[in-house]
Amino acid sequence: MNMLRCRLRPMGVAAALLSLLMVSACGQIYASSQPASGPPGGPSSDVKQVVIGFAQQQLQAPYFSAMQVRAEQIAAEQGFRLLFQSANKDPVIQMNQMTAMISQGAKVLVVNATSVKGQKPMMNQIASKIPVIYIDTSVPDTGATSVQSDNLTIGRESGKITAKRFLDAGKKNIKILLLTGPATDEFVGPARRQGFLDGLKEGGLPYEIKAEQSGDYQQDKGQVGAENMLAANPDADLVVGLNDSMAIGAYAVVDRNPAYKNILIAAAADGQKEALALIKRGGCEGRYVSTGLNSPSLAAEDALKIAVAIATGQKKPSDYPKQSFTKAVGIGCQNIDQFYDPNSVF
Repeated sequence: MNMLRCRLRPMGVAAALLSLLMVSACGQIYASSQPASGPPGGPSSDVKQVVIGFAQQQLQAPYFSAMQVRAEQIAAEQGFRLLFQSANKDPVIQMNQMTAMISQGAKVLVVNATSVKGQKPMMNQIASKIPVIYIDTSVPDTGATSVQSDNLTIGRESGKITAKRFLDAGKKNIKILLLTGPATDEFVGPARRQGFLDGLKEGGLPYEIKAEQSGDYQQDKGQVGAENMLAANPDADLVVGLNDSMAIGAYAVVDRNPAYKNILIAAAADGQKEALALIKRGGCEGRYVSTGLNSPSLAAEDALKIAVAIATGQKKPSDYPKQSFTKAVGIGCQNIDQFYDPNSVF
């Protein structure tokens, strides 16, 4: 091996990323990096001197933008400085942003990872320099802790509500069309999908999946995906979105077309207020059947509470479990009034 390669000192963030993604021929395995035991330069006792970085994976879906709104509210209320950036689902961009946040004095990073598998080498390196609190999507075995939704349980509870709706109507089996996340959605979407299907099974409703298409967690793309699948499968009984945004897009398709008058809509997760409004408006005979509580506000509150405690020295990263979950519950016509708030940020 050329010794020059072993002495290579990458210049710039892009080169640094390449370095992090390699298992060096010099024998350095990046996965062995130890997580930071505290904030860079030590904690700040005054919260008004604290800088916290928030590396969001994207802002194309309302769930993610609602996290930003709540995070900025919390920063204003408590007086710390928040550095917020969105990576547009690009791990290279997210790496650049996290590196910049560290250089700007961040004491802790809150990270919604863009890739569960692909970011492990880089997140090991980032987490060795600064405490990392994951939110929504984490990279296993890296960082201090994660605050996430229990996507499997949320999906299952929504699926059970949908199963009851069909069985109560005398339907003994159904044909399903599924709107999924992007190719980089390696954990959250698959867990929601499996949960929802498990819920149908637990609810006693046999099903057949007729088609699946990515809606990228966005309403407009969910609408296009639903149009495509319904055109090929007009005899479907249910369109399921792995989040409410895509399901709302599907609702727009079936609601305006008499040919789809018997097709129902459900979401595996989110509890977006526009979806809850549809459930409330339609009641137990409505076309939007169910969703699951996945609150971006609760997630942001929990993650930033941990971040501030570590940044100010009240807690150490090691004081927290590797994973914690926000409340998981299915939402349908029977309990909609407990969760619908027209003034919610999400």
